Amino acid sequence: MTRSTSAPPSCSLSRCAASSSPGRRSQGRTAMGLFDRLFRRSAPPAQAPEPAPADEGPRDLVLRVSNLQGIGRREGQEDSFALLNASDPEVLAQRGLFAVVCDGMGGMEGGREISEGAVDGFLQLFQALNDEGDVPRQLREGTCALSDGLFQRFNGRSGTTAVAVRVFQNALHWISVGDSAIFLRRGGGVFQLNQEHTYLNVLYGQELEQTVICRERAEGHEDARRLTSFVGVDCLEEVDQSLRPLPLLPGDVILLCSDGISGILSPAELLEAMSLEPDAGCALLETMVREKDLPEQDNYTGILISCT
Repeated sequence: MTRSTSAPPSCSLSRCAASSSPGRRSQGRTAMGLFDRLFRRSAPPAQAPEPAPADEGPRDLVLRVSNLQGIGRREGQEDSFALLNASDPEVLAQRGLFAVVCDGMGGMEGGREISEGAVDGFLQLFQALNDEGDVPRQLREGTCALSDGLFQRFNGRSGTTAVAVRVFQNALHWISVGDSAIFLRRGGGVFQLNQEHTYLNVLYGQELEQTVICRERAEGHEDARRLTSFVGVDCLEEVDQSLRPLPLLPGDVILLCSDGISGILSPAELLEAMSLEPDAGCALLETMVREKDLPEQDNYTGILISCT
């Protein structure tokens, strides 16, 4: 198992947080879906992700993994991440690959500690998965239970984002809370699989009610990046996840990252890095982040998984 929270490779972010009611959340999600069809934040795809052709026989994909992490301009590292079964082919075939990135919220207490606690919780959740049961339901219920436990442990004074994936039998399960991201590169396109939980979704919905829709007005709002969901809240409700396994194809590449990467690199830059082998891709991601030289650069963490 690979696990880190401080020295390269691991990551963080600073965010204020707010809760949202189920009604507003549902409205924002519907609006976001329509808005995404008008303004898609990804490289123009050659085609959307599709299942493998039914007439092709199954072949076990070879997975290659690498990661990066940096502190950026922050005083410390509040991101945590882990990889499980990446270096053991036999266990990988039996249980699959698991990867998780958690980004402790710098605007709250104990960002590093809660991100570490969340990573530990996700590792336990992964190891307890029953493949004979409903895996998406297990992931969701386990994530909600983890959030409740961390709420009690930190008395509601801390929080973390989380993105986690499981690659097993040539298919992908994923789950996310907050504004960290999961990207899939397929063919000539980069697709963000998860919806980020920020107030921007609500602002997009408000724009759709206007006579003249202005994306820039929504994205320029001072609260646009405020989190509406995070792990560590009591009774977690806003969770995004795959409802069924996504079949993976040779050539697919998956990127899990905190917003220290997804929030500053363009789709074209992500595509360039994800078109390389994982080690080279992670090196390029770090180079691109450093070359931005942003005065408020957040912690950054990324995990690249290639399928061949």
